[in-house]
Amino acid sequence: MQHDFTNPGSPAGCYTTENEVFYGPSFIAANLRVYLLRIFVNVSDPFVFYRRKASFIQQLSSKLDVNGLVVCDHRVFVIGISSPTMEVFDAMSCQQLETLTISAMTDPWDIAARATNPYLYVFEGPYQVLRLNLNGQIVNSWQLDESQRALSVSRRNSVVITYSNRLEEFDNVGNILRSIRLDRSVSHASHSLSLDAEKFIVCHGSGLSSISHSVCLMDSEGRILNRYQESGRSTYQPLRLAVADHGCVLVADIHNRRLQILNQNISQTHNPINIGREQGGPLGVCYDSSYGNVYINTLDGKVLVYCIRTRSSLRSECFDVHSGLIPDQLTSTMPETMEE
Repeated sequence: MQHDFTNPGSPAGCYTTENEVFYGPSFIAANLRVYLLRIFVNVSDPFVFYRRKASFIQQLSSKLDVNGLVVCDHRVFVIGISSPTMEVFDAMSCQQLETLTISAMTDPWDIAARATNPYLYVFEGPYQVLRLNLNGQIVNSWQLDESQRALSVSRRNSVVITYSNRLEEFDNVGNILRSIRLDRSVSHASHSLSLDAEKFIVCHGSGLSSISHSVCLMDSEGRILNRYQESGRSTYQPLRLAVADHGCVLVADIHNRRLQILNQNISQTHNPINIGREQGGPLGVCYDSSYGNVYINTLDGKVLVYCIRTRSSLRSECFDVHSGLIPDQLTSTMPETMEE
């Protein structure tokens, strides 16, 4: 049987003559690793691209009592309780770039954005949505007729508002596109994400100890397609969500002080981050796909930064090996004999 070792480009170690191609040891080693990864690793399992345990990077030097943050245009935008200021950090270095003062923002509750769309959406109090450009200038705003729980921005650049028992989707100027009544078993929804036009991820329970908590995959009619929940002595309290790579969803579990990764069908879970008792539990989470970093704002108003991704694809693993930039830790799905 002949194996096809895919050429990842034209790296050093590949030699050609008029009629033949010769592969040097470094090129063969890099491609052999990709071939072995395909044998031993189920590449349909998205957890193969994430660390067994996340690496703590640092705490952002914010002066705010942080209650929301978002990554947009390679920058991290941070808001704080009852503050008109928004701090801006560089997503790669985690160094503060500037502080914006927004006169119309006096009681920010939440913030959301798409990483590649140059607008920020902020809850000003319980009833108003502000749309800002990345310089902190207000582009437009609109009023809500009921107190909300959270907001998110879809890949279609629509704004999804989470209420206790329903979702409402708006365009970027505040025109309502649709309202989705949630299944009756979904009580006290706390956050939602639009996966596509037909599917949403919703977490509910809002941290109330008397209510059963879960994360639900739902259709555009509010019906439950699948549900993830936990049983046992420890109470499961998912409070916030974020979209990660390879169809995964991040879940901030405030009671168990941890960050979970769920696959897109929410049928499998992986727990790369456990926050120590010296820090507050996770109130919110956002993910930076460019660097594989997670930003968690905690109950005590801090922002913790972790790296959770090992690689973005098997091809990038080939490049890492060939260039000598081998990841320092592979994931738990990797056989022990393959770990670095």
